[in-house]
Amino acid sequence: MKHFLMAIAACTTILPALAQTTSPFVAYDDELKNGWQNWSWAKVQFAAPVGGAKPIKVEGEPWSGLALHHDAFSSAPFTKVSFYINGGMEGGQSLTVKAMADGKPMEAGYTIQPKAKTWAVVEVPLKELAAGNKTIDGIVLQGGADSYKPYYVTRI
Repeated sequence: MKHFLMAIAACTTILPALAQTTSPFVAYDDELKNGWQNWSWAKVQFAAPVGGAKPIKVEGEPWSGLALHHDAFSSAPFTKVSFYINGGMEGGQSLTVKAMADGKPMEAGYTIQPKAKTWAVVEVPLKELAAGNKTIDGIVLQGGADSYKPYYVTRI
């Protein structure tokens, strides 16, 4: 656990410099921003105190997900969804990133597997989510058929 917290503490000095490349429509950065709301059906803890950062801690049962909702908006000005993710102590969670429309996840998705004790930047083109130039109202990181151990996500 000590090494995990040290790794997160080290990343807090790197994250601000990297954050300049994120989309201007921020959903979460130490707290929900810009009218985004929690519509999750996984166990989530917002602003989890982790080494100076305040990411979202997520763990869940099969098919559960971190879901962030916003009033419907056009995705036309945007090209990607980007965020920082850390697989926690174990890593390897199988998560599918999806866009939402009409409050429901869209069919298309992009699967990721975060690494243990390591922060990584994930950038998913909206076209991979079938969400380019569409009206959408949220994003989801959804688990698969198995329960999953905690992971951390921020700077969405």
